[in-house]
Amino acid sequence: MTTYTQVFGGTNIYPSDVSYETIALSATDVVLSWPVETNAPTDGSVAAARIIDVNSTGSSRKIFLPAANQSGPGQCLLFNNVGSTTFYIVNSINGAVATVMPGTLWQVYMTSNTTAAGTWFAYQFGSSLSNANVAAIAGAGLKAITSTLNQALSVTGLASNYTSGTNDRARVFNWTGASGTIALDGAQGLGNDWFIYVRNSGSSALTIDPYLSETINGAPTLTMNPGDSAAIICDGTSFYTIGLGKSADFTFDYTQIDIAGSGNYTLSGFELNRISYDLIGIITGDRDVIVPATVQQYWITNNTTGSFDVTIRTSAGTGVIVLPGSAAILYCNGTDVVSAQTLNGAFPITIADGGTGATTAGGALINLGGTTLGISIFTAANAAAVRTAIDTFSTDETTSLIVAMS
Repeated sequence: MTTYTQVFGGTNIYPSDVSYETIALSATDVVLSWPVETNAPTDGSVAAARIIDVNSTGSSRKIFLPAANQSGPGQCLLFNNVGSTTFYIVNSINGAVATVMPGTLWQVYMTSNTTAAGTWFAYQFGSSLSNANVAAIAGAGLKAITSTLNQALSVTGLASNYTSGTNDRARVFNWTGASGTIALDGAQGLGNDWFIYVRNSGSSALTIDPYLSETINGAPTLTMNPGDSAAIICDGTSFYTIGLGKSADFTFDYTQIDIAGSGNYTLSGFELNRISYDLIGIITGDRDVIVPATVQQYWITNNTTGSFDVTIRTSAGTGVIVLPGSAAILYCNGTDVVSAQTLNGAFPITIADGGTGATTAGGALINLGGTTLGISIFTAANAAAVRTAIDTFSTDETTSLIVAMS
């Protein structure tokens, strides 16, 4: 008995397409199109065949894949570079897909057709030559341009509170809202190399808030005023900024520090590079506040208790004492801390300005209306000198003094 055999294997018979094509790639780039109705496109493009031998002799030439949204996932093309120069396979909008060196074969296939660019995957067949597919290995902060990886920063605009995590590596956040907060995921999870960039282009302060008790620049939070920008970097434990720019409108700031105790107190972390310092706490002995040996100004208010002096100085230089309950404007010249306040005035101070107009006690008494005899008696060292002064002056002046005293 003869058994019936299906001639075509029992599966659908698909329409034939272009299975092989040769391309001479020299002076100009080549655009591929889907061979839907004809194998000879009239728009200047070349039909996309399943297997394409490319004789590449030009410099940095490209082959553009067809628009992905004109076909479906699963389309697969094989490129064989039989020429002498490298060429580049790009999607329909010039996005890198593969770099094909002489003597190498690359197969690309489509996995998504939701856009004209589509999503393409490329892998290299075994050959005598090999090179990395930069489009496939480009990660966060990197972009494939022809055969090289290049730095690329993706900008995200923010106007409401946001929590930044692992997927934001190398991203730029441009804050455009009023006051708000960018929270940071845990440093341990982000790792010792995670970073983002932040700029405050908004109208009010932006707070950077690390996870739980973690810190940024040694402080629980960081306030970025309008115009401030910085790279925020994680070391696996805490966060730091690099290049924190300060707007000229926000250069004056204030902090309060408890310096209880005695001896040296060295400014550190968020206490550094501030302007106005309110020093509080119970000090049990003279206290030296050590500031960096860099040019900076310091507005110091000593509100400590304990009746001990507070000296503001550098570790190796001289400083200025700020008494309890007083304030001073100081600056560091890079070596020492000196006073920025200077008392200017003409001496002696006139009576109109609250002075005596004199530099001696006798002169002051005369200027304030005293008599010569009265001044002599006032400045006499003993009773004998008083009698001598009385005998020296006339009876009229003595009488006038007695009247004035009565």
